[in-house]
Amino acid sequence: MTKKSKKSPQSVEIKRVTKTPPRVEIFNREIRYLKVKDVKRAYSKLIQDYCRGVVLDEQARTLVYMFSGYLQIIRDVEFEDKLNKMEKILNESKTQT
Repeated sequence: MTKKSKKSPQSVEIKRVTKTPPRVEIFNREIRYLKVKDVKRAYSKLIQDYCRGVVLDEQARTLVYMFSGYLQIIRDVEFEDKLNKMEKILNESKTQT
């Protein structure tokens, strides 16, 4: 940090300490909506790349965190859809009797 004069603003040099990690190639093609099978394949590729040393610990950890969250969302949505269908069938059967 350098200072020009008492009344002038301070001049600060900013250095980037961390770099953005390079992109990890998990998917072979552009995917708009990931299905469970896509995430399973990506997990498999991630494990293989990690074992080969292509993917760093931090990258692998981040991807696993994102995949796990994504799979949980899919599970929740599918469960809610099934529950709604069951409630609809139950209500229809009640109205018919």
